[in-house]
Amino acid sequence: MNFASLFSGLLLGYSLAVPPGPMNALIAAWSLRSFRHGFAVGAGAMSADFLLMLLTLALYGVLRGLGRQFFAPFHAAGGLFFLYLAYKIGMAKPPREGSAGGGHPLRGYLLGLSLGLINPYQVGWWLTAGLGSIASFGVEWAAGLFLAILTWISAFPAAVRSGWRLNSRLTWLAIKFFSVAVLAVFGVLFIYTAASLVLGEG
Repeated sequence: MNFASLFSGLLLGYSLAVPPGPMNALIAAWSLRSFRHGFAVGAGAMSADFLLMLLTLALYGVLRGLGRQFFAPFHAAGGLFFLYLAYKIGMAKPPREGSAGGGHPLRGYLLGLSLGLINPYQVGWWLTAGLGSIASFGVEWAAGLFLAILTWISAFPAAVRSGWRLNSRLTWLAIKFFSVAVLAVFGVLFIYTAASLVLGEG
């Protein structure tokens, strides 16, 4: 096994999973319901990453020839989805401990999967850093990357749950504010970016 490639995959995996953004905001919000709910959203996002990796390898040459305007629909759809999620989280009431408020964890998984597939950040990451890294480092790199994502989607919901146990109301208010603010900002930013790409200003 090439441990240098594995380590490179770990580092880049954290660069994809850890930065604050819409996906982590959604994982945090769902983690308030239970660890399983938060992990399910993260697992959906990881599944999206796997599908995007396969899609990137198959279609990179075609996508590269279409030009930057190709990404405008991803930005527009992602922006509207983020604003919708911000509204839903903003209107939500505090979850009860052990409740299944918000649906079965499978719903969280599908939400994470769909958000990952239309998130321009994830799509763009795979079409740039992802493709180049796989071409350079091979299979061990991909193993390290998904190991990093798996550890993050396990540790982050657990950290949110720990905060919930210490002070449920304060944690709920902090996560709600963080989630709504991040999703709303990214929603506006992505819609603006889509408009700029269509108008030829991106």
